[in-house]
Amino acid sequence: MALLLDGTLLSRNMDTSNFAHVIFQNVGKSYLPHAALECQYTLTQFIKPHPKDWVGIFKVGWSTARDYYTFLWSPLPENYVEGTAVNRTVVFQGYYVPNDDGEFYQFCYVTHKGEIRGASTPFQFRANSPSEDELLTVEDECNSDILVVTTKAGLLEQKVEEAQREKDELLENMAFIQREKEQLEAERDGLQKEFEQEKEICAQLRGEVQELLHSSQALQEEKEEVKRRLEEATARIVQLEEDLIGVTQKGLQKETELDR
Repeated sequence: MALLLDGTLLSRNMDTSNFAHVIFQNVGKSYLPHAALECQYTLTQFIKPHPKDWVGIFKVGWSTARDYYTFLWSPLPENYVEGTAVNRTVVFQGYYVPNDDGEFYQFCYVTHKGEIRGASTPFQFRANSPSEDELLTVEDECNSDILVVTTKAGLLEQKVEEAQREKDELLENMAFIQREKEQLEAERDGLQKEFEQEKEICAQLRGEVQELLHSSQALQEEKEEVKRRLEEATARIVQLEEDLIGVTQKGLQKETELDR
């Protein structure tokens, strides 16, 4: 929602009573940066609240209502009776408040007409300084002869960062090991497949060898049978030749006797 302001320069000689129409309560000297900031204030009987009134955080030295750092609409009081004082509260979220910049700021109440009707005492946004109980003395990582003063929170944060780095390294190593595992499993599956194929080939060759052995044995038996039959045939031929010689000699004898 657009914030409408008249942009008129505020006079330094403005009646100071105007700044007392809204009184800011319990304003501290400093607040934490990036932390929720509660602002308590009282609307006196001299001001009539309006839905477009707002509370802003201004850097000290502002000159117009446009110089706000951030703002929140001022909530209207319930059952408000005109002419009475009422307490109100707004809470600025941490991401809207200034950083630890060493500057002074103050709350200002601005009406829907752009008039500053209340201003608080100045304050700063500062990070807490560590106490003695929160300080530690540790050896420098690069040089053990040097002592470094740090806070418990800082040391804990450093250890958390180191643990996070170790965690990241472990996760990276785990991822690398997982990739190697998957690669080895793939190689194992490939070798297993090759082994099964070689096993089938060996079984096939073993079967072929058995068939060849059976064939060789059959051929050996057939060879022995042929050899035996050959020997029998040779013996028969020799016998026939002897018989032929005998018959021939008898024929010659008969012929000789006939010639006589």
